[in-house]
Amino acid sequence: GVSPVLVTGAVPDSDGAMLVLGQPALAARPELGRAIAGVLKTNPYLRTDGIALKRMGNIIYMAGNHDEAHYFAAVELLTRWGCRWYMPTGFGECIPEVDQLTVGDLDYVYSSPLEIRSYWISWRGDLAGAEEFQKRNMMTGRTGMPPTGHALGKYIQGIGKSQFNFPITKPETAQHVAGQVEEPFAEGRNFSLGMEDGSYDSDYPKDQELMKLQWDKYFLRWSVTDPMLELYNNVAKILRTKHPESKAKIGFLAYANMTIPPVREMKAEPALYCELAPIDIDPNHGMDDPQSPSRREFRDYMLKWTEIMDGRLGIYDYDQSMMVWRDIPNPTHMVFRQDVKHYAKAGVLGVNTESRNAIATTFLNLYFRGQLMWNPEVDVDALLEEFYPVFYGPAADPMRDYWTAVYDAWEKTLVTEHEHFVAPAIYTPEVMAVLGKKIVEAEKLIAPLEAHRDRLTRNQTLYVDRMQFTRYSYDITRGYIDMVTAAARYCDYDKANEIGQRTLGGREKLTDM
Repeated sequence: GVSPVLVTGAVPDSDGAMLVLGQPALAARPELGRAIAGVLKTNPYLRTDGIALKRMGNIIYMAGNHDEAHYFAAVELLTRWGCRWYMPTGFGECIPEVDQLTVGDLDYVYSSPLEIRSYWISWRGDLAGAEEFQKRNMMTGRTGMPPTGHALGKYIQGIGKSQFNFPITKPETAQHVAGQVEEPFAEGRNFSLGMEDGSYDSDYPKDQELMKLQWDKYFLRWSVTDPMLELYNNVAKILRTKHPESKAKIGFLAYANMTIPPVREMKAEPALYCELAPIDIDPNHGMDDPQSPSRREFRDYMLKWTEIMDGRLGIYDYDQSMMVWRDIPNPTHMVFRQDVKHYAKAGVLGVNTESRNAIATTFLNLYFRGQLMWNPEVDVDALLEEFYPVFYGPAADPMRDYWTAVYDAWEKTLVTEHEHFVAPAIYTPEVMAVLGKKIVEAEKLIAPLEAHRDRLTRNQTLYVDRMQFTRYSYDITRGYIDMVTAAARYCDYDKANEIGQRTLGGREKLTDM
């Protein structure tokens, strides 16, 4: 029977229920600010986010250490009241329909260990709802981090055979590059010298000597890490010497045949910030998984890069590791729940995830990333257990079995490859049989709602829509695996073509939805 007042100005003298948010909360209760300060990251490079929530009588105080953190504090309260945002837009929003909200004892303060908690949408993916979805899952964007994308090619034109073959450590190369970026550096503007999307070579004698210090067994080429990092250091040192007061940050990618750390003992210049992008490392297993020596090896690479960069290292992450473009579920929370703990322990800046926002492929990947980046110790199993009833309603039980079969298939796979051709080794006939059975069971439980759609609540309508979405996802997965089987196992290309055309029709329905 109480209607709480939302206070965003001076706190009134009242015995009524109030929610006090942001600066007014800090002004009324200075101890909140002191508590937040006590948990913040010491000497962050980019940012640090902390929140506090406290109930005193009929008043709930919520605040953070800056405006966006105030928002995170409000999200924390809503999360405690059962609100969830599993996917962008209202389709993924689960808000409880309740008559009463209650608050027991509340005295909470927390700060995330990661400065960057972000994803970005590539390849013309739909941006609808992305900003709200990120913030409601405690994500920050790349605030303060310099760009690291492909940029080096335009700065080395004319000094080698191509953008992938030039004298990397030759002093004139560093002078040439530094001359082209001196203006933004002098003005304190951040920019990227990130390597291009390809592999590098050089005939320059010193480059040859340095590249042959190590063979990149993942990229099947000589590693260019030692010469490339020397180039970046040389450029940054030239710029620092000329403009010692500049606060500009220079970003680059540890990518392609520069993923493995340098052999020589090196330290990166203070202006340099790196994103480690393990595009060719096993994407299907976590760093603690005994089935994947390469992933444990990647952990050692990450630790070495963190040391070289003095912590100025971000992780360039991929929310779909294999099934790019195919709208087949590609869950990765099983991997990320392991790896994020190592990232936090190592003191990396954080994680920036590349996504196509192809929800039939990524499903809950971005949700779990947000939760785990905010708190690497969050209980993923508990989050999953609460997901099924609030997302699928009466179809919760068969949908739990459905998605558990998908997750188990990925978690237990021996596959360590990177691309789509191993799909049948994960979506085996046994797995597909379970999915086919469970989706039919779920649809039978949803059918009574679908028959009375005009009388449904908002949440009930969403249960119906989400089952339709899952049906489209299943049909595409079923069609893709049947198409590959017809072609690869039976060499029946006419049948494979027929299945493929039919499945693409279903994919268009999913796109429309």
